[in-house]
Amino acid sequence: MYIRQGGSGLNAGKPVYTPPRGQGVLEAKLANLVTFQNDDKTYRIDPLLKMAIGHFQFEAIHPFRDGNGRTGRLFNIHYLTQKGLLDYPILYLSRYIVEHKEAYYNALAGVSQRGDWQGWLLYMLRAVEETAGLTYEKINHIIAARDAVLSVITSQKGISRPDQLTQKIFTQPVTRVRHLTEDRTYSENTARDYLNKLVDVGVVERKTVGGHHYFINRELYSILAE
Repeated sequence: MYIRQGGSGLNAGKPVYTPPRGQGVLEAKLANLVTFQNDDKTYRIDPLLKMAIGHFQFEAIHPFRDGNGRTGRLFNIHYLTQKGLLDYPILYLSRYIVEHKEAYYNALAGVSQRGDWQGWLLYMLRAVEETAGLTYEKINHIIAARDAVLSVITSQKGISRPDQLTQKIFTQPVTRVRHLTEDRTYSENTARDYLNKLVDVGVVERKTVGGHHYFINRELYSILAE
């Protein structure tokens, strides 16, 4: 199996890398990767550098016929969460990698072809730095939007526990009645009534699909889509 050059240029389809193959080879290399990532006594390396090295190692092993890129990107965020650098897996490194795909593949090739670890590590550290900044801004925008919506909901007569209602509609961009009733925050009739009130004051937008009502927090949806 070969990894081929993408795109539509002159070199499109040209083999650029041959992953390791052979009986027991993949198993041995994956076992080595797992040991490297989890044995912090033998391999005393900063977690950010370890993430970058481990990501390269996984992509070089290329164990699957499809989905190696997606799996490798998930690997990054979950590793940082496991090591305590993140409380939640919300650092969207995939966006940076996709937007800088050519530099990403060049950096990977730099290691496999020339042993250029510095170029690869700097690429991944820049990805973390820029993504962390964007994520911080996005979180602040969400908090500001939530506070503004809480103020609107609090000003409405007849809505009890406005803070819990606000939290519910900011948990995800699309809310249904059952999201407000599953933990018994509100009864079904109360939840439906409150969501319809939020539609009337422009906090959420109601969409009906297949007879089911969905309430869209447009502000949150817009922030997440940026």
